[in-house]
Amino acid sequence: MKEEYFDSITRAYFSINSITELKNPQFCQLMEECYLILICTPEGQEIVVDDRKIEIAALTGIFLSPGQRLQLKQGCDYTGHLICFNKEFYCIEYHDSDISCNGILFLNNFRIVNFILDQEQGQYFDQAILEMKSEILRKEPLQEEMLQTLLKNLLIRSNRIFRSQINILNEDNVNVDFLRKFSSLVEKNFRSQKSVELYAEMLGLAPASLTKKMKNLGIDPPSKIIKNRVFLEAKRLLIYTDKTIKEIADTLGYEDQFYFSRFFAKEAGMPPKEFKKAQIKSATLK
Repeated sequence: MKEEYFDSITRAYFSINSITELKNPQFCQLMEECYLILICTPEGQEIVVDDRKIEIAALTGIFLSPGQRLQLKQGCDYTGHLICFNKEFYCIEYHDSDISCNGILFLNNFRIVNFILDQEQGQYFDQAILEMKSEILRKEPLQEEMLQTLLKNLLIRSNRIFRSQINILNEDNVNVDFLRKFSSLVEKNFRSQKSVELYAEMLGLAPASLTKKMKNLGIDPPSKIIKNRVFLEAKRLLIYTDKTIKEIADTLGYEDQFYFSRFFAKEAGMPPKEFKKAQIKSATLK
């Protein structure tokens, strides 16, 4: 069952779906363009996001940004809700001053965003989803504004929950906000900027100071975070597009396709062409 809102003029899209909609091949296009919020019930299953497994052992919230890839295991029964919206409906970057989730709930380059929901939090999410569904069905004036308000409230609550469950907090959230800013900068610039020095400059720090700060917070070095983001995008482009190796190299800011191929082979353990063939073979066998 799916309830959805769509404005044909602005192209704003918002929907509430069953999590099983993720098995629909037509949903892949939405994953390219939309932010996704999954509320998964504890069925002892696992979900794979960008090749990383997430065990669903309790009620879990998972937040995905446009372009992230999610896979469900064949033959497994999944239950839960899926909220989907595009930037035309609610732009995370534009509204960042309101909800402060850019670089933390979404576009987070440090980890896959997922957290456990206790009984009270689960009830809040259930109620929020019911209100969203009800609002979509009403089709009354100012419907988009009401849906945006309901979504904003859910994002603020989710932001608080996620921040409470990560281990880099201090009382004024300085560390979280610093990492959030760095993550956002990486997301905006990783295709053209791969130098730690440039990111340090944008943050008003010396390169050594940036590296030391990340180490003190228990985070990977900035060079590795930048490299991981480039590698992840390369894998997505190889698996889910028909771009040639040269086109992918150009997209990721490499003037020399062979330099890109060497970078990819070092990270993946095989050249990009072999990686793509292996992924096609694996998908065929499933």
